[in-house]
Amino acid sequence: MSGENSKNSGEIGEKIASTLLEKVGWKHQIQNISISCNNSNHINDSGNQKKSHGDDIVYIYDNPFHDETTIVAHVSVKHNWDGYSDLESVIRKKFNNDIKELEQIIQCAQYNSEINSLIESYEAKINVKHIGVLVWLHNNKDNIDRNILPIIAKSKPSLDGDTPYYVIDSGRASFLLRVINDLSNKSNGNYQFYYPKIGTSILVDSDRKGNFLPIELISSDIITAVVNVDGKNKFYLYSREVFNDLTCKNMMAYTLNFSAGLVNEICIGFPDYNPTQDSNIVNRVNLSFKERSERIQVFSYKESILDLF
Repeated sequence: MSGENSKNSGEIGEKIASTLLEKVGWKHQIQNISISCNNSNHINDSGNQKKSHGDDIVYIYDNPFHDETTIVAHVSVKHNWDGYSDLESVIRKKFNNDIKELEQIIQCAQYNSEINSLIESYEAKINVKHIGVLVWLHNNKDNIDRNILPIIAKSKPSLDGDTPYYVIDSGRASFLLRVINDLSNKSNGNYQFYYPKIGTSILVDSDRKGNFLPIELISSDIITAVVNVDGKNKFYLYSREVFNDLTCKNMMAYTLNFSAGLVNEICIGFPDYNPTQDSNIVNRVNLSFKERSERIQVFSYKESILDLF
């Protein structure tokens, strides 16, 4: 790829990534920070120590799952013109290189005066935790939903320390976008994400709802939210899994556990639910929870004419 095309591809990727993260509530992003390299082990292609690293996006937030913890997310954006490679070995090799590059960015960013000034201005909690987020997108519309995370999971990058890393591929990005668009359409924007009781948070009076998705939910195949419709709250759960008897029963159990005492109406979204074929499965599974008073509906968040049924 020529230098100009490479630049255009990078700009496209950063624009898409930034917009997607804004949609999940990551407002006030700091973009394109130049981090001076302070590690002699960070070598460039010429065999010399790197002079600097580019931190594409930095986002700071307080973690709702862990008390007194502020997250500093360093987002590295990669973008391919023609989709992901058909060869798993090529995908894993590129991932290993990209995640190693992100590791080096974070290693130097933790000692960067601009980054530390941002953390101070944010008035961070007692515990400050740096994380890496690799957003790896592509431009092939015909294959935009491809999930490469199972391939990446087989990778064994050589990393130092205990910094956690997360990956958003085009498949996950598409899932997130569909969820946000569906929530917006159903609520006219009047919704909040719901934070299940996970992690180490012990503040019993803390609000479990918020206007942004923490990385734990961005990287999850389940997203939960509370939607206000005509003054009444409904609990929404979106699953990335395909619809069948087992996933239907599991998602109903999750929603009833998550939403206990919050609402009387529950809506569960699947990507492939077909109301003309699958409604009997829903009715049968509902019998397993007949002692509960909540009304449960199942729907598809991929719109089609079948939703008119």
